[in-house]
Amino acid sequence: MSTVAQVAAATPASRDRYVDFLRVASLLGVIVGHFVMAVVLFDFSTGDFHFTNILALAPWTRGATWVLQVMPVFFVVGGFSHAVTVRSLRRRGGGYADFVRARIGRLVQPALVFVMVWLVVGAVLDLAAGDEPLVQQAAQIAGQLLWFIGIYLLVAACAPLMVRAHERWGWRVLALLVLAVVAVDVVRLAGGVEPVMWLNFAFVWLAIHQAGFFYADGVADRVGAARLGGMLLGIGAVTLSALVLWGPYGVAMVSYEGETLSNLTPPTVALLAFATAQAGVLLLCRGPVTRWLQRPRPWRAVVAGGAVAMTAFLWHFTALIAVYAVLYVARVNLTAVPTQWSWWGVKALLAVPFALVVAALVMLWRRFDRPPAPTAVVGPAMWRTVVAALAAVCAMVGMLGFAVVGFRGVVRGYVGHIAVVPMTSLAAAMLVAGGAALAVLAARGGYRHSSIHASTSGLDSVPEASGRVSGSPEDAATQ
Repeated sequence: MSTVAQVAAATPASRDRYVDFLRVASLLGVIVGHFVMAVVLFDFSTGDFHFTNILALAPWTRGATWVLQVMPVFFVVGGFSHAVTVRSLRRRGGGYADFVRARIGRLVQPALVFVMVWLVVGAVLDLAAGDEPLVQQAAQIAGQLLWFIGIYLLVAACAPLMVRAHERWGWRVLALLVLAVVAVDVVRLAGGVEPVMWLNFAFVWLAIHQAGFFYADGVADRVGAARLGGMLLGIGAVTLSALVLWGPYGVAMVSYEGETLSNLTPPTVALLAFATAQAGVLLLCRGPVTRWLQRPRPWRAVVAGGAVAMTAFLWHFTALIAVYAVLYVARVNLTAVPTQWSWWGVKALLAVPFALVVAALVMLWRRFDRPPAPTAVVGPAMWRTVVAALAAVCAMVGMLGFAVVGFRGVVRGYVGHIAVVPMTSLAAAMLVAGGAALAVLAARGGYRHSSIHASTSGLDSVPEASGRVSGSPEDAATQ
């Protein structure tokens, strides 16, 4: 049997396969959504070149984001995964440094490879094309997807603290986060205090992440997935409809050029209501999908997809840029807009080369998305906690820095700003690399008494995107 088949066959019966499926499906949804929404216009007769979003040109497509927006799914799954990992490490005497090494370091590793490769590409483009707007804009876009990882690192870094708060105060923590989201929107929109809006990058995603803790606690099993799902869907759908119909919030759950009020950057109470309804739908689907995943073929597909999901996510923008770059070099006019049927025909044709380039990039870079070698827990220590926290902050700020500057002006030092902090692509890269190094340093040596990834099942060979979505293999056996 192949490795995938062996791992799939060795899956414990107690494992929650639905969680693994949702993680893979959410990352795949991001890739498909970006491909569908990207609008690139070339008109060589007029010299007009434009990158934009389908939502800006075709208002009727904005409602589709209620299906295509899958980021909340990833954060709920992350909450489940982090709760299981924190509790497992706690049982084995691990500390914050162990958590950062096992979870945050694991995520930064493939992202750092992506960053280093694109720094070289960006430098070559900078030297060869200079100030050419089209080239520099493409280089900048290439790194913008890293904002997603930056925000995820924020909630991941807070996970051990938030798990403890959840265990002590339960639903009150979630209620407080929801109230904080509402308060920020009120102060921003009614009070006119715009800077406060950035706080919702933390409050909204922490609230959605916190919901995953309840799933890890087995609330869906105790209440009943269908019953709880119906409640969440009703509450979320009614609240979201009211906010859109009678409030200042738009329909789109994804940002686009020219919108009056974005629901995503920064996130709003409308996105939180949407996430609630979405969680309800997922719980309603849990039973039939779980039964379907008991079949060998679907489960093998999830295991295989999970092994490459993060690599595909990191490189799919690169594939998209490569496809359109070939069309540009070939001087192919792309003048149709999404309001014309011809645009959709072209998009369908481009799906094939896009998928092939993504597959090629995955085959090339997937080796860097493998789990780290098993290490022993080092236990809690103040200096390790401080170093690990610094690692998380450096990696997070670096990722957010790429969301601002991408890989534009690598040689000439193009400067963007995160709030008031100036940022270049080289500075962002050094922060990410420093974060990765500090994560290793914080969990190096010291008191060793239990392996973080002690192998107890074939699932240990599957990268985090699939086999470790619930923490370590030991955790998988106890779900």
